[in-house]
Amino acid sequence: MKHLTLDGFLTVLALLAALYAVLSPVQRIRLSMSWRSQLILAVPASIAILAFELFDLNPPACPSTLGGMCRYLELGAADPGVPRKFAFLIAFAWLIGSVYIHRAARPTLRSLPELTQLATSLVDEEQYDDAIRLVEPHLELIAVASRRRAKIQLAHDRLKDFGPVDPQSFAAFSRPRGPGPHPYRGENLPDWAARPVRALATFVPAHKRAKEAASDMLQLLFHSNRLLDHIVDRRPHFGVALAELDVYGSTEFVERYLTRLIATPASALYQELAGNEISESPIGYQLPERNRLLHYLFSNPENAERLSVWKPIGDYVKRLLAGDERQGYWSHLNGDPGWFERERTSDPVWSAMFFFDIMITSAARHGIEYHMWLYYLPRFAGLLENGYDSDGSGIDKEAEFPTRAARLLYELFGFLTSWTTLYDRLPEGSKLRLMPDRHDRGSAIPHSAAIALGETLACAATTTVAG
Repeated sequence: MKHLTLDGFLTVLALLAALYAVLSPVQRIRLSMSWRSQLILAVPASIAILAFELFDLNPPACPSTLGGMCRYLELGAADPGVPRKFAFLIAFAWLIGSVYIHRAARPTLRSLPELTQLATSLVDEEQYDDAIRLVEPHLELIAVASRRRAKIQLAHDRLKDFGPVDPQSFAAFSRPRGPGPHPYRGENLPDWAARPVRALATFVPAHKRAKEAASDMLQLLFHSNRLLDHIVDRRPHFGVALAELDVYGSTEFVERYLTRLIATPASALYQELAGNEISESPIGYQLPERNRLLHYLFSNPENAERLSVWKPIGDYVKRLLAGDERQGYWSHLNGDPGWFERERTSDPVWSAMFFFDIMITSAARHGIEYHMWLYYLPRFAGLLENGYDSDGSGIDKEAEFPTRAARLLYELFGFLTSWTTLYDRLPEGSKLRLMPDRHDRGSAIPHSAAIALGETLACAATTTVAG
């Protein structure tokens, strides 16, 4: 058993201070979250250690309830170093308790402003990885606080708004709607009876600073262009975590996020698409959890529908084929398609069409009664037709696919045809097999795909292309 001298105890405290000085900002903020608990543990432990060191107090006797275990726990009354040995045990227990508190510490509404302030500073200093590591474990708390949906915030707001309100006021508009008055909100009580309940709100923290800090943090995460570049290049799955948040601004962030992903051939989106071509019989594809973005969006296609994920992908491809995005891309499309099979997983147009294929087949498998904007594909076809040119050098006009653009048109028709034939693969009784009221206005996927296929065929039959 080692002895803990007073000099040794002071050395330990100095070492702890030195360690704190070299901690990263993320680790310091984690310590600051638990300072109250650490202080509650440190004060009695320090007092006890100093008492045993300075006054040679005898340690407490082993409780009789432990029986025979006491022979292993007693330090030996005849040993003059017993108080210092017991001080060593207290210090060791303090260490274990501090480590546990540090690992278990979580931010609260009270500490949220400090957390977001540090995260903002890290982003301003372009320390994006540290900022993401700090914020990512607590995104749900930030989202809840920004919407005032934490329990303590809800309690304050309900007490503050208790009682009848003017039917024409904003407070009446913002309350949950339903048939008749809400008794738990006191809407059917006279104002004099509700007034004492409203007074109780002064004793419940409102946590307005937490809401403001959380809202500011989300705005920074959603709108910082440099942070978005870092997320796309280095931390793409953090973008998925932000997309999962049910808060104002998430849809706009996903639009910017997916646009950057589809515009970057080396991005995680292309990697996931390249590894997600295994079919799920009879409809759709397997969506392994390792492909976090595709799994989140399409294992439950309602997420894709809520976020309108077809828009950033479809709009980017339209701009690309119109010549507004990548210089020289049309020279590439009008070149020889000999290596298409190897190159297609890095081609933005093919990857976008495959993205639509995963989305639409997943929606059909889950019975979503919406066309998921598959009408983007006829627009792609029109732009491919407009830019098609097989007069380049080395192009074999007699080949089945003279150019890459020709091969992309073939693939596009294949996707549209497969979506149309979903009708035969859907189970009997599926709502997606019901005929729409107007045959020119399809809504379910098979009927909409048939309309889109007809539009594309008409475009191909009536367009005059170079070459």
